Amino acid sequence: MSVLASSNWSIIGNSTYSKKEIYSLPWDIDLKQSIVVGAPFGGPIVVYRDSSKLLEVNSQNSKNIIRIFTAAGYEMSKMMWDSTKGNIVTMDWIEKERLVIVLESGIVLIYNIFCELLSQFSMGDAVKKEGIIDCKIWSDGIVVLTGQVNFYTVPSVEDIIRECGRVIQLAKIQEEVKVKPGWCILEPKHSVSQGVEVFASINETLYLIDEDKADSQLDSISNITRMVVSPSGIKMACFDARGVLWIVNTDGSTTSPVKFETKSQKAPLLKWCGNDGVMMYWDSVKDPVLLYFSQGDTWAKYTTDSSVSLVTEIDGLRIISNRTSEFFGKVSDVTIDIFKIGSTSPAAMLYDATEHFINKSPRADESIRSIKSDLELAVNSCILAAGYEFSGSEQSKLLTAASFGKCFLDGYNPNAFVNMCRSLRALNAVRNFEIGIPLTIQQFTEIGPEEVIDKLINRRKHLLAWRMCDYLKIKSDVVLNHWACTKVRTDIDDNELSRIIINKLESVPGISFANIASAAYMANRKKLAAKLLEYEPKAADQVPPLIKMGESETALGKAIESGDTDLVYLVLLDMKRNRPLADFLEVTFSKSVAVDLLISYCKQNKDMNLLKEIYGIKQQTKEMSFTFLYEAFREPNFEKRLGSFEKSKEFFQQNKQDKDDQSNAQLVQEQIKLEILQKELENTTKESFLGMSISDTIYKLIITNDSKKAMNLKSEFKVPDKRFWWIKIKALSALDKWEELFQFSKEKKSPIGYEPFAEVCLEQNQPTEALKYIPKVQDPVNRVQLYIQINYYREAAEVAFKEKSIDLLNLIARKCTNPEVLNLVDQMRSQLQRR
Repeated sequence: MSVLASSNWSIIGNSTYSKKEIYSLPWDIDLKQSIVVGAPFGGPIVVYRDSSKLLEVNSQNSKNIIRIFTAAGYEMSKMMWDSTKGNIVTMDWIEKERLVIVLESGIVLIYNIFCELLSQFSMGDAVKKEGIIDCKIWSDGIVVLTGQVNFYTVPSVEDIIRECGRVIQLAKIQEEVKVKPGWCILEPKHSVSQGVEVFASINETLYLIDEDKADSQLDSISNITRMVVSPSGIKMACFDARGVLWIVNTDGSTTSPVKFETKSQKAPLLKWCGNDGVMMYWDSVKDPVLLYFSQGDTWAKYTTDSSVSLVTEIDGLRIISNRTSEFFGKVSDVTIDIFKIGSTSPAAMLYDATEHFINKSPRADESIRSIKSDLELAVNSCILAAGYEFSGSEQSKLLTAASFGKCFLDGYNPNAFVNMCRSLRALNAVRNFEIGIPLTIQQFTEIGPEEVIDKLINRRKHLLAWRMCDYLKIKSDVVLNHWACTKVRTDIDDNELSRIIINKLESVPGISFANIASAAYMANRKKLAAKLLEYEPKAADQVPPLIKMGESETALGKAIESGDTDLVYLVLLDMKRNRPLADFLEVTFSKSVAVDLLISYCKQNKDMNLLKEIYGIKQQTKEMSFTFLYEAFREPNFEKRLGSFEKSKEFFQQNKQDKDDQSNAQLVQEQIKLEILQKELENTTKESFLGMSISDTIYKLIITNDSKKAMNLKSEFKVPDKRFWWIKIKALSALDKWEELFQFSKEKKSPIGYEPFAEVCLEQNQPTEALKYIPKVQDPVNRVQLYIQINYYREAAEVAFKEKSIDLLNLIARKCTNPEVLNLVDQMRSQLQRR
C-alpha cells in the first residue's frame, strides 16, 4: 500500500481533500506586486503589474508589461502596454482562451495567447461618459459598473465581434448609493431570465438586477464587500464587512443561510473550489493565509510562504504561488478506498495483490482469492482511480492492478480499461511541463477531446494535436488547416511554401484551401493566396476569397464554370460596386453568360441606366427602344417623360427593315401626341390626365362634363364608334344621368346594341331604366335573361313562347315563384309540346 499517496490529504468535515503540487514554476514573477489571472480548464495565466502597489523605479515589475504564461509557468508571449490607450480596469479570459482587456473608457480589446490583437470594440458613449470603475467577465460576456453606479452588459462578445450584438443597460437602482457596492454576476446559462443577472450589495440591501428590474433579496445579509457564484450557478458566497462568510442559494430559496465567522474584517480573495466549498486568501505581509470553508461548519487553514493567485475549476482549485502551481480538491471515493491506511476494500486488496505478484510473493494468490466475488468491482475501481492521478507512475500501478485483476475474470468487457488508457495518454501529453495544460479527468470529460485539440492548436502545437487526433480517432483536418494558416505567416518563399502546404494537404479530405488562402491574403501574400485557391474544390468557397483579393476576372470565370448563378451575381454585384462602369462592363462583356445574367438582374431590379449601357454596347436598338418606353411610362416629370418617348421612337425608327419596329414607332408617336394633349387638358381643367389611356381620358372628360373635348379626342385619335359608345355609356351611368343616357341611345342606331345600356342600368340598381332598353335587345336569350334579372317573368315567358323555346320556359319556371306566371308557363310549354 502506498503511504505517499495519502500524505497530502486533509480531512475537512466528512470529506477528504488533497493539495498537491502539479508544477514547479520557472518564472521570475513576484505575485505580491502583480495581478495574476488564470484561465479555467488548465488554461494560460496572464500577469501584469498591480498599479495600486508602490514599486522601486528600476524594478523589473515597474514596467507596464503584460505577460502570458502556460499553467506550468513558461512564457508564451508578452507585450508592452501603451498607457496612451487608457487605464486597464480588468482583464480576464473568455472561451477559446482569448484575453479580454477592458479599459476605463469602455474600449474592449481581445487578444490571443500570443498577444496578437484579434478584435476591439467600444461599449458606447454612455459608458465612456460615466467611466468604468469595475468589471466582471464570464466565458462569453462582460458586465461593467460605471462611476454613476449603472451596470452595462455585453451579453455576447462573439456577437459584438460579428457586429450583430449590442450593449445593454441593466435596470437602475432607485436609491442613492453611498459606497462602491460588492457585486458578482450570474451567467445567462444559470439564470431564470436566460440573460446575465447581477447580485449587488447596495447600502443595506442585496439586489438581484437584470435588464428589466432590480429586486431586493435576502434582508438578513447586508454590507457585502465580496461575493462570488459557484461554477454550477446554484450557490453564492458572500463576505460582509463584519468578517462573516455566508453561503446562500442564487435562486432566493435560502431560508437559513450557512454562516461562518472568519474573525477578519479585511475582505479576502474569494474563490470557489469546484462547487464544494470556498477558499479565502488574505495576503498579509507577515503570514499569508489560505482558509478553506466547506458546506457545514467545517474549515481548514493553510499557510503559504508567498502571495498566491487562485483559479476556480469545476472540480477544484488551482493555487498559483511564486514558485509552484498546486491543485486543491476533493479526493475521489475510489482513491480513498485504495490508499487509505489500513483499507481492506476489494480495490485496495487488488492493488496489494499486484504488488505481491510483482515481488513474487505467494500472498498475491491469497489476496486475489479473498476478493474473488468483488473482483470486477475492484478492477473498475482501480481503473477509475488511475484517472484521478496526476502521477504517471501511480497511474501505471493502478492500471497494472486492473490488468492483473482482469486476468481472473471471464468475459470482462475491456472497453473501460482501453478508454482510460487512451484518455490518460492524452492527458499526460498535455500535462507535460512543455505544454502546460494540467487538465483533470473530470475537466477532460467536461470539455471533450475536441476542445483539448483546440487548446493545442491555439498554442501552435500542431504536431502533438495531429498525433492526438490520430490516437483518439478524431478528424485532423482542423489541425492541418490551422497549421497551414499559421505557416503562411512565416517568411518561407511563396513557391516553396505553396509546395509544402499542397503536398501535405492535397490528399486530406475536408481541408479548406479557401481558409488558408484567406489567411495568406491577410498576411499580405497575395500570390501565395492565389496559388492555394486553385486547389479549393468548392466554387462557393473559392469565389468569395477571390473577390476579396480583387481577382474579379478569375472569380467570374470560376463562378460561371460552377454553373451557380448566385455566385455569378455575387461577383457581378461586387464589381458593379467597386469598379468604374467602363471597367466593370469590359470584364462582364468578356463572358456572354455574365452579360445575360446582368441583363436579367437589371430587369428584375429596374436598373434602367445600366440596362441602356449594355444595350448600347450590344447595339440592340429594339431592346433599347423598349427600355426607354418602360422608363417613359414610369417617369413623373413631363419633359423627361416626353424625352424618353422620343428616344424610344428614334430607336424604333432605326430598324428600317423591321415592319414591327416601324409600326411601334408610329404607336409611340401616337402616345407622344396623347401625352401632349393630356398635358394641355391638365393645364386647362386642373385635373390629372397624364399617363391615362385614350379610353380613360375620354371617360374622364365625360365624367367632368366635357363631352365636346371627348368627341374631339375621339376624332383626333380615330377611336372606333363601338369603343366610344361603351365609354360614354359607362360614364353616363356612373353620373346617374339616365335621361341623357336615354337620349344618347336614340341619337342613332347603337353600334353595340342595347344590351350594354340595360346592363349598366342594372349595375347601378336601376331596373326601371333598364326596362327602357330590354325590349330593344336583339338576342332573345339575352332579352329573357335580362327580364328575369328584373323579375319580369311574364314578359320573359312571352319572349320565350314567341321563340318557341321550351328550354327558356324551363329556366323561367325554375326562377319564378309567382303561381299565376307559373301556370302561364305550363300552358305555354304544353302548347309547344303539342305542336
